[in-house]
Amino acid sequence: MRKHFASLAFGAISLFFLVGSGCSLVYNLSADQCSSNGDCVARFGQGYTCDLGICTTGNTGSSGKGGGSNGATGGTIGDGGESGSGENGGTGDTGANAGKGGGGAVAECASHKDCFTLYPDDSDENPRACVEGSCVPLITPDCPAVLPLSDNGKWNLLKSTDAIILGAYAPINGTTIDTIGNNYDLAVTELSDTTRGVYSGGMQRRQVVVVLCNDIYATQDGLLAPSKHLMEDLKVPGVVGALFIQDQAYVWENVARDNGVFMMMPLPSNQELIDTQDDGLIWHMLSGANELSVSYQPLLDLTVSHLTALGSLGASEKLKVAHVKAKDDAFLQNTASYLEANLQFNAQSTSENLDAGFYQPIQITSAISAPTDTQQAAIDSIIDFAPHIVIGTTASEMLKFIIPGVETGWKAKNPTQKRPFYLLGASDYNDPAMAAMINNDSPLSGQPLYQRILGINWPAAVDQSVYEDYQARWIAAHSKRQDGYENFYDAMYYLLYGVAAGRVPLTGAKIAASILRVTASGTKIPLVDVGPGSDMTNYVTKLGTDSTTKIELIGALGPPNWDAYGGRNDPGSVWCVDVVGVYKPDQLRYDSGTSKLQPSDTTNTSSDIGCFTFPKK
Repeated sequence: MRKHFASLAFGAISLFFLVGSGCSLVYNLSADQCSSNGDCVARFGQGYTCDLGICTTGNTGSSGKGGGSNGATGGTIGDGGESGSGENGGTGDTGANAGKGGGGAVAECASHKDCFTLYPDDSDENPRACVEGSCVPLITPDCPAVLPLSDNGKWNLLKSTDAIILGAYAPINGTTIDTIGNNYDLAVTELSDTTRGVYSGGMQRRQVVVVLCNDIYATQDGLLAPSKHLMEDLKVPGVVGALFIQDQAYVWENVARDNGVFMMMPLPSNQELIDTQDDGLIWHMLSGANELSVSYQPLLDLTVSHLTALGSLGASEKLKVAHVKAKDDAFLQNTASYLEANLQFNAQSTSENLDAGFYQPIQITSAISAPTDTQQAAIDSIIDFAPHIVIGTTASEMLKFIIPGVETGWKAKNPTQKRPFYLLGASDYNDPAMAAMINNDSPLSGQPLYQRILGINWPAAVDQSVYEDYQARWIAAHSKRQDGYENFYDAMYYLLYGVAAGRVPLTGAKIAASILRVTASGTKIPLVDVGPGSDMTNYVTKLGTDSTTKIELIGALGPPNWDAYGGRNDPGSVWCVDVVGVYKPDQLRYDSGTSKLQPSDTTNTSSDIGCFTFPKK
């Protein structure tokens, strides 16, 4: 039930607390503690002096004899001067009376609350966090929101418990966040309201706040500013990143890896990134193309049996397959590569079928890069090849242009052959173009189009109770149901529980290790559902105070199914569409024991799926 990134919906609400893009959001992070010695005495007491805007202990070096500023060497042999100033104290020269090293900069703060005291004039609009002794603004133009939204303007969670700070990415459009960001907020709010914070191995509870950054930029390097703000300025140990597939590796390689940040990815990932040796710092909410695509072979086999029973494929006739494959998206490329390496039909491989003239690969630039391309060349290639089955590892162009074009031009070129059956993918699920296409289907097309379309997608939970509870809470918060976003909600929950089970001072490596305690399995391991309740209160406390506690956190997406390095292992399930183009998910599920697809509804004795009779016996 998950949407692909190319068709993300924007269920936005106004961020009333956001300030504009004027000067108040451009911060000078250079030294500004003082303008005179008196400022330092007033702030820190006697013995502090102002040097270049920094309050320091001791006097500056004098006449070349003192310790140097910012780490320079002190005076010559003879009478040494006093300590030099600067962030990194210098050492005095060697000798009988050498100058002392320069004094280090005085910490500006010891807690987030100190920053509100030090900056009373604008802290309501520009909250600051104490990070390694310096007050650092949370909000920037690239990171304009702090979760939970309900605490904005008051900042009680931040300052009352010296809150743990995490990061997240989501589409932000001006002063609004979308459904993704609101799912993050729901999870963070539930944890805050239910538990009043996490222990993370400490002696008292600390609330958790999440700085939310934009992930939509005209060029990829636009992601550097928000990423560096989160990971270098605020030094967050973990993030949830709704990053486009091509951006995940970019952020990891350019910022996150060197800073040891844990990344939870709710969107599809490049198989190369999934296979990257990352010390368990990157976890994926959705399985990669290789895991997802194992379901295509049994689906192709069922479709061949179905077409043979319908008479669309002769008993001794060789199956012809056209494969339209996008070349401009890593996930779609990974899927296509897996299928070409592993699919078998006509008792031979795709390469053997290609040589024999029974397989036709058709490469395109998808609507992700070329949204106005009507794909006429691909349409003509399919019609000329006249396949029995068309496989699409494509984006929205398949429903908007390619299938309608093939259906329109088919009869003129292939008057005696029945129209093809279409096997689609995850990026075609929940595409609004489907209903329009199905409802425009010509009654003269023979077998209705909706009866010739099936697809693969990430599976929803078999037990829908946790999902429905999540939907009830979403409706209570936002007044309407919004299906298909549970991977974002779950992603934030797994990060939050990983933080709760971690040990301060938190690092990405500690979160990665602690998530293994949150996703454990076994007959004696307690099952804990995401969402508020007594289980959350109980186990958030136990995880943070007892390092031997383990749970299996059950998400709205279903039970955790990861390997030890954060790769998800969910094979795809099969979706269909009904007579008016409404999607019906999870009609068939992959059985790893038999490598076959099994019907989800075992009470339906006439068909394995609910949209039409399939496979025909």
